[in-house]
Amino acid sequence: MANAIQINRMYNRHTQRLRNVAIHSPSIFWIQSGHKQLFWQDSELTLNSSNLLLTRAHQTLTFENKPERSRFATIQFSFNLVPPETMLTLSVTIENSTYFPLYNPSKSLFKTLDVFSKLHWDELSDNTQELWLYGFYQQLAEEGRLHHLFSSHTTSFSQKLSEYLTQEPGQDYQLNEVADYFSISRATLIRRLKKENTQFREILTQVRMNHALNLMQQGNSQQVDIALRCGYQSQERFSQRFNQRFGISPKQYFKTLVK
Repeated sequence: MANAIQINRMYNRHTQRLRNVAIHSPSIFWIQSGHKQLFWQDSELTLNSSNLLLTRAHQTLTFENKPERSRFATIQFSFNLVPPETMLTLSVTIENSTYFPLYNPSKSLFKTLDVFSKLHWDELSDNTQELWLYGFYQQLAEEGRLHHLFSSHTTSFSQKLSEYLTQEPGQDYQLNEVADYFSISRATLIRRLKKENTQFREILTQVRMNHALNLMQQGNSQQVDIALRCGYQSQERFSQRFNQRFGISPKQYFKTLVK
């Protein structure tokens, strides 16, 4: 079973522009170096080390990462545990505002995220992880921002599917087998996703493309190997999907990571 929280560190050494980057679970981005230019609706928003980016599940982001002193670095905290409804209600009561992605948090919230970034979550029990996160959710609720991260107290089926596919992005998934995992019929799986305005192949592609980004962030530069580990037998097909998704080729993306 996946941890209640997943933490990814990303970097680049050259300006990097990406479009349609899918966010599978509610996430917080904290810039460590450089700044991120977020293209939001009809405006551009600047994210740096003094503020946070709060994203809900299944948002897609278009942004430009800009290094400072030859490096851009950020930490992404992705949350797989849904907060209690009482906390969401408290958050709305304190600050009943519409969703906005950028947030200037309190110093104590930054300190909590700093602690989170250093914890060995794999070594913690499910109950311990839950207690840590509930304390953090309470902090967010008291600052009136928890409902900007979680739009509902229930987890959507597409988010559950994303979490399942993320465990092995390179596997050759068949709809019938996936439906069996969730103890539903193939038709019910398709119908549930349609109600959430998405499709199985769309979610699988999002999962695989994000996995490709993570592999490249870890230093993998062999496109054939990355393609295979993302479930593509053809390097050309993988490159085409990557370019269609992010507006940049795998080769161009890798160049942003190195000197």
